[in-house]
Amino acid sequence: MMSFIAVLFVFAGEIKENNNNYMHKRKLFNFDANEVVKPDACKECHSDIYKQWEKSTHSKAFIDPIWRAATKLFYSGPETTGQIPEMKLCIKCHIPLDFSFDITKFTDENYEELFNLHSQATYCNWCHNMNKAVYIGSSGINAETSPGGIYSSTILGPRKDPRSMDTSDDEKTKMHNTEYSEFYTKSEFCGLCHDMSELDNKLPIVQTYSEWKKSPYNTNDPKIARNCQDCHMRQLTGVPATGSTEKINNPGKAADNGPEREHVWTHYFAGGNSIIPKFLGGDIHSFLAIERLNNAATLEIIEDGIYEKGKKTQVKVKIINSGAGHYLPTGMTILRQMWLQVKITDKKGAEIYGSGKTDNKGNLEKNTIIYNTVLGDKNGKPTINIALADRILYDNRIPPKEYVIETHDFVIPENAVSPINVEATLKYRTVSPEVVEILMGDKAPHLPDNVKSLLSDKMSDLAIPFVDMTSMTKNIDFY
Repeated sequence: MMSFIAVLFVFAGEIKENNNNYMHKRKLFNFDANEVVKPDACKECHSDIYKQWEKSTHSKAFIDPIWRAATKLFYSGPETTGQIPEMKLCIKCHIPLDFSFDITKFTDENYEELFNLHSQATYCNWCHNMNKAVYIGSSGINAETSPGGIYSSTILGPRKDPRSMDTSDDEKTKMHNTEYSEFYTKSEFCGLCHDMSELDNKLPIVQTYSEWKKSPYNTNDPKIARNCQDCHMRQLTGVPATGSTEKINNPGKAADNGPEREHVWTHYFAGGNSIIPKFLGGDIHSFLAIERLNNAATLEIIEDGIYEKGKKTQVKVKIINSGAGHYLPTGMTILRQMWLQVKITDKKGAEIYGSGKTDNKGNLEKNTIIYNTVLGDKNGKPTINIALADRILYDNRIPPKEYVIETHDFVIPENAVSPINVEATLKYRTVSPEVVEILMGDKAPHLPDNVKSLLSDKMSDLAIPFVDMTSMTKNIDFY
């Protein structure tokens, strides 16, 4: 079996459109990026799956304006020869085909030109030719290809009985051969991209796969076990598909002319990012992300002591990672923010205590406990530029099935009316206003005109929205 960074299928000869049906000759040819089969070809037979993928973050991987601005910042920071290759690897999963074949040089001179490449996403024929992970980590997408080799037209997938209703052996009408690979049912498949460490100093940056691997969900117990696909490729509207919800099948057809299946894996790939999908036209994907976040954690308000007027007292709030198969939050957690907002009022609604509030610009008040990761440079100064990151200064996140407890101290005023009402809300946002200013503000690194054209006036609202993940209220009598 041959190991190679790039895994895709390409077809030689013509790709003809005849009554909106793509016809392929199966003869192989030397690689040419302009001849790679586009996802539109897959749409002809897998229309539902294509529609799900089309507005997903996978399909918009290289268009995401926050990501593009971040890569420009990261690339402006390398100081050593060891750091430079790592910054180039930032694009390995967002434009994997062109990166792997060294088409993408990632310089200021050709950055804008990358928008013209049709392969600027994580898409069908890229994913469906991998048979085994050779290495998961920071050295690029390293996987064994399909049995037919690096340019094979044999598509791999999770079906042990792949078949079409069309039993014809006519090579002119048959799109491709299909073979089963257990790899597509395993978290290792997702780990190829969703796990990354610095090449230079091995500093962990994105560890979603590693977090899952150490979690209680990585087990042979069928009642508990969840692979990445069991959550992120089962979700439909009303079916959050998290560790805290029922594992429900999605019956239907994987191919338009295929047989009815007990379960068809969905391709929305919803995570916690509700902002970018909404911004780029994926309303359903934004909704699914919010629904996922609503089922990722639970809260518990704990009374602590006797509550009397004029005396210092406290309440505790337990935050439980009850539904995520990885840490909360996960991914590029130097950008993410999760925090608890607590508001305590008396019976008349008079506020006694507040914590975790935001101002009119979306900035959190000081001393708010934020659940995220803070990286530091070689001098110990916080930085969001992973090129300069030398250490982890702060990692305040919640592992799967674990919890943290926040304590909130306050004094009940003499004129307060019993009972007090404690309201706790767990909030989340993909990126903070401070980070957006760094990436998109006047002092941000140069952005190509193509990216600027995406920003428009909507960008001013991009960082402010946040999601109420879950909330809880409790009345407590006092004397």
